[in-house]
Amino acid sequence: MSPARLSLDAFGTDLRPEVELRAAVLAAEAGLSLDLVGDRALLEPGLARVLRARAAGLELESGLDRPIQAEPAAIDDARLAALEAALAERVAIVHAPDQITMDESPARAVRAKPASSMLVAVDRVASGATTGIVSAGSSGALLAAGLFRLGRISGVDRPAILTAFPRVSLSMNAAAPQVGSSDRTLVLDAGANVDCRPLNLVQFAVMGAVVARVASGIERPKVGLLCNGSEPGKGTALTRQTHELLQRWPSAAFEYVGLVEPGAVFGDTCDVAVCDGWTGNMLLKLGEGAMVSWSAMLREQLRGESLSPAIASALSSLEARVDPSSTGGAPLIGVDGTLIICHGASRPRALVNALLMARQADDRKLGEALAGALGDHQGLFDDARVQR
Repeated sequence: MSPARLSLDAFGTDLRPEVELRAAVLAAEAGLSLDLVGDRALLEPGLARVLRARAAGLELESGLDRPIQAEPAAIDDARLAALEAALAERVAIVHAPDQITMDESPARAVRAKPASSMLVAVDRVASGATTGIVSAGSSGALLAAGLFRLGRISGVDRPAILTAFPRVSLSMNAAAPQVGSSDRTLVLDAGANVDCRPLNLVQFAVMGAVVARVASGIERPKVGLLCNGSEPGKGTALTRQTHELLQRWPSAAFEYVGLVEPGAVFGDTCDVAVCDGWTGNMLLKLGEGAMVSWSAMLREQLRGESLSPAIASALSSLEARVDPSSTGGAPLIGVDGTLIICHGASRPRALVNALLMARQADDRKLGEALAGALGDHQGLFDDARVQR
């Protein structure tokens, strides 16, 4: 069976299409096959330019605010020929002359711009030409496009954005994560649904558990419900009703560990943390801001200090663990297709990692696993539907 082919929206990032052009070259080097969707008149010369830069040995992660250029004398002709062959085999440009901008109404843009790079990329998935899409464009428009064009997996009331938080084990003798464990806590919903019902949260619990099992090999993931305290009676009416439902309907697919406080996402209390989209998005943005601030404060504190190689290596490893580029993007779980939402400020490596995530979802048949698990929990969902 041929490897999955993916769609990359070439006009999504803040520095479009420079970031996407570089990501396409790096993706081809990594063995990924993809459609680069956007204005052909800009993409064809752009790809040729980036290939020449790569053949000259230039690094593609820096200087993103300007088109990368190589001195003709620095280009390795043999390497350029190899890169051109790999690109011709793995990357195809699909023409889409329009773009959806951040200041447009998402629903209106999706209806009015069928020839936009985002919509054409999503339609490639809907038609079966590709198995997933990666875009760093308007998240609202991407959500709308996913719902309107791909639809939902049978049984899903509302899809959810899933994100992953780096965590540390609280065990004093903890070893590195092995198969059947993870160094990240999955959180959903991270922003797709501001207002939720108990039905939505219990479905998020089931879907999150499936992702933890399929992606990390955790046979029976631990699922917690995010709350302002772990004591009985804490939380809102929504969290209390959802808590009662998950207690009343124990699942063979996951272990419900009860109410968990936000700090639990950085520990090993649970593998999956469930919440409404407003709470999850606030948690995500707080976490991103805190990690950037902590890293800057640490560097400021250590400025001018002579660090041992071991400490310098540990700091580099820590920064790599908390770098959002390491995961690449956040999948929209519950739509009938693989859709990865990336940050507008994504760098080329982040987009490549998002493409790798999309290929993994296809390789491991995530959609089929989600549909099966949702069907197995209909009793829970029927009970949740009567809750208000």
